[in-house]
Amino acid sequence: MAQAAPGAPDPPAPPELTEIDALLTRQAREALRHSFRLLGGEAVRDAALSAPELPVDPPDWACEVVDASAEPTVVFAPVTDATGQVVDFVDVAVNAAGRALVARSLPRHGQLLTVSQPTSEASGLFAALRRVLTTGEPVTGRDWDATLLLGGEPLHRRLRITATRHRGHVVVTFDGTARRHELISDRVQERGLIGWGEWELASRHSDWSPGLYVIFDRPPGSAPLTLGELARRLVPEDRTAFRVALEHVLSGLPVELELRLRLTDDTRHIRFTLEPLRAASGPVWGVQALVRDVSKSYLRRVQLDEAVHAAERRRQRADAEARVAARLREAVLPSHPPEITVQGVTSAVAYRPAETRSSIGGDWYNVQPLPDGRVLYALGDAAGHGLDAVARMAALRGGLAGLAHTGQPVEKLTAWLNRITFDTDTDGTATAIVCRYHPDRELLRWVCAGHVPPVLLRDGKATLLDETTGLLLGVLPEVTYRAAELPLRGGDTVLMCTDGLVERRDEDITDGLAALLCAVERHGGLSPQQLVDTVSAELLPAPQQDDSCLLALRRGHAPADGRVRGD
Repeated sequence: MAQAAPGAPDPPAPPELTEIDALLTRQAREALRHSFRLLGGEAVRDAALSAPELPVDPPDWACEVVDASAEPTVVFAPVTDATGQVVDFVDVAVNAAGRALVARSLPRHGQLLTVSQPTSEASGLFAALRRVLTTGEPVTGRDWDATLLLGGEPLHRRLRITATRHRGHVVVTFDGTARRHELISDRVQERGLIGWGEWELASRHSDWSPGLYVIFDRPPGSAPLTLGELARRLVPEDRTAFRVALEHVLSGLPVELELRLRLTDDTRHIRFTLEPLRAASGPVWGVQALVRDVSKSYLRRVQLDEAVHAAERRRQRADAEARVAARLREAVLPSHPPEITVQGVTSAVAYRPAETRSSIGGDWYNVQPLPDGRVLYALGDAAGHGLDAVARMAALRGGLAGLAHTGQPVEKLTAWLNRITFDTDTDGTATAIVCRYHPDRELLRWVCAGHVPPVLLRDGKATLLDETTGLLLGVLPEVTYRAAELPLRGGDTVLMCTDGLVERRDEDITDGLAALLCAVERHGGLSPQQLVDTVSAELLPAPQQDDSCLLALRRGHAPADGRVRGD
């Protein structure tokens, strides 16, 4: 691989990074000019730098008081004029943390407050300390937006001041973190943020919480990243969004956005809440960020979105399948007249499809007068729901309608249905009742293939016709079925139903059958159509989760003359 020549210039930075650097530099210059105006200009700064330190004689207690505090703490002695008026304060004792705020070159020399910190009068700090001294009332938790002068350069700080009078002096604690923590804590608790940082543009000073070092994989104690360095660690596609966010913040507007941070081993999704730092007047002098690593929650959102989309695709497929299944069912199951009388037997059907498309089942029925004068009555249920169940139902009903013209007995017809079910779908099963009425003998012959047994209503008493029940359809390829016979008397009613009418998930089917018998006896005096409608309405749950079919046959008078063959 070719090596770069020694001394070759670095490649130019990407345009987005150049724009971010230029944006930050312009804002830093404006903030610096405004800071010097607050300080009173170059002359005031020069005066503060050249002002001599005054020899002081700290009280014996002063050093113990300041050293007892971890926060910057200063003991100020009043400076009075000839009339006794307090005209300034001089620091006589400063702890180690406070020397960053009150720079000293000699241990026992102090500085005048209004000279070393020119903004102390305009900001109200000097007046507050004088009031504490004269009244004895302490100042507790007063917020102070300070523009300090350190080494001739302005430094912005948000400080919380506590000041008390003690033995003719004022003891002041400058807490640089309490107010910041208080401002941030509500956001941290509210939003689950785990890190914060502040960037001062003019001085390039940055302050980070420990959590921010963890988020950015920086070793504790190392220099915080500048905003420009942070931009360089973003995924290139996100740098434009960061630049636009900075433009909003530097114009005084808070911004919240999510960016991708590229680290050594991985890419993290970081949510930033950026807020401007500014005094009551003047330009933005810094940026504050509340930061949270949302990589895990982002992954969960992605997984959730994928699951939602997959569920939506499944729902759309299920809806499409349900629509096809419903149309196919409507085509296969022609509407039955309210009542139809054939060979002296009146039949009526109450067919109630499930109320949800996902529950479309394979319930079917057939009332078919045959050319030989007999009548075929059949009712069945293909297992499952959806298009497969409806297709299986169509095969069974259509197959039986054709096979019935062969004149074969119901035992043979049912065996053929079993073979159709087995050959059509090896995983599918079905149940059915196949009946044929012989008007010449006033006889009903039927085969029950794993289905709910018929009900006979005779002389006001309802009973189950459970003499024989054969194997359900589709389990074995070859099955022999045995038929049962019932001589029909005038006024007898035979009812056949699918399990959707009597079976519930939380009940034994015997309870459903008992309820069916009671309902049939209670409403037995109604016409066949009224009977099936009333019983169905009474027994079906709401909402209805499965198809239901109830078929009733009632013999009303002697069969018409005609030559028919017997089974």
